[in-house]
Amino acid sequence: MEIDDLKSDWNAVQSIPKSEETLLLMLQENKHPVLKSIRKQIVIEVMAWSLFLMVYYSMFDGAEKPIWVNLVLISTLLMPILHSIYGYHYNKYLANGSNIKVALERLYYSLKKYALIAIISRIGFVCGLLLFFSYNIHFTTAKYFLLVFIIIVFLIQLLGLYRIWRKRLSMLKSMIVTFFDSQ
Repeated sequence: MEIDDLKSDWNAVQSIPKSEETLLLMLQENKHPVLKSIRKQIVIEVMAWSLFLMVYYSMFDGAEKPIWVNLVLISTLLMPILHSIYGYHYNKYLANGSNIKVALERLYYSLKKYALIAIISRIGFVCGLLLFFSYNIHFTTAKYFLLVFIIIVFLIQLLGLYRIWRKRLSMLKSMIVTFFDSQ
């Protein structure tokens, strides 16, 4: 199928009229698949980090480390948790503005800023975690290799997080461009 045929078929499709109440309900429910995946990720991350905070002191010898190391770990864990909670709240009220084009562009740039903060908070989390677990360890050659391996694993995870956000943002941007090109 040629692109012109596809465009003419797209323009021939009759849209189903929706009432204003139905549109508002759709915005409140956040039925968009990209936003659903973001919410799912936020819920999983908050649950995992909260569980870790509940058990780290007894399971990972937090009592044997100085207070400041524990505070660094807690603060670096709280930063992504608070960011995720903010993100969940942010996702509840996505559309804002009288013009849909302006609202979608605001959404895109707000989500872009949110993604940047998510990556920065994850880097802080990784640094706090590495400080906590490597504090007071006498490093041997084998332990240095293990530390390098762990850092590589964290870097791969950060790269994966970056790619997830980049994919989400590019999908949203292409949907916005497609939506306004079709009008």
